[in-house]
Amino acid sequence: MDNLFAMLGKLVLIVTIIGGVAYGAYSLGKTSPLPGQSPGAATTTAAPTEPLPTATNVPSPKPTKVVQAGLDASSGLSFTKYQMTVPEDWVVTHTTTNEGTWVDTLILTKDFAPTGGKVQLKIFQAATGGALCLYPGDADFEGPSSRYDVFENITTADGIILRRGTTKDTDPNYMTKPKSYTVCQKSADGSFGQPTVFGHMSLSNVLGSAAMTEVDAMIASLKKR
Repeated sequence: MDNLFAMLGKLVLIVTIIGGVAYGAYSLGKTSPLPGQSPGAATTTAAPTEPLPTATNVPSPKPTKVVQAGLDASSGLSFTKYQMTVPEDWVVTHTTTNEGTWVDTLILTKDFAPTGGKVQLKIFQAATGGALCLYPGDADFEGPSSRYDVFENITTADGIILRRGTTKDTDPNYMTKPKSYTVCQKSADGSFGQPTVFGHMSLSNVLGSAAMTEVDAMIASLKKR
């Protein structure tokens, strides 16, 4: 009987030793560093990354050019030299003459066919009179003035507030007709008048949002120099 218990004890001891060795080998295999990895460094599996989205059908910015024009105080006129940024596809005509008095004229044109016509932005400096610009809600003025029914404020690169205005007519097709605009400048007392410090400024034959967007951007780029 004693021999039986002795044999059972030895068997249990052998099984325990074998189990301990197997467990140690298993643990060592889990914690052993990979080749080139420092001991104790954790091993992780990188999560798959999503490819970055790529922009499609994004129009490239239009190439532009800087146009300079205008007269300084030596001309005897109360205007300024200026510059503006213009898309490359606008045609620029600039003339300066002095036949007793100075006249500086900048004309920018672009044909927006087939959705519109040939749009013209004209800025000219000359010895001409001024006028008050009136809009809905403004009282009538006895002196030189012009009234406009629709307007849009535009702030230039120099922080000058301009107002592009036009007058409606009774034609039921008004919205589909080319329009002309006059640009006036806000003065210190809050009123608007023309000419602006850049000169008399007018638009003609404007039809469609594409033309208006480009013209407004050009006006907003105006800067004294």
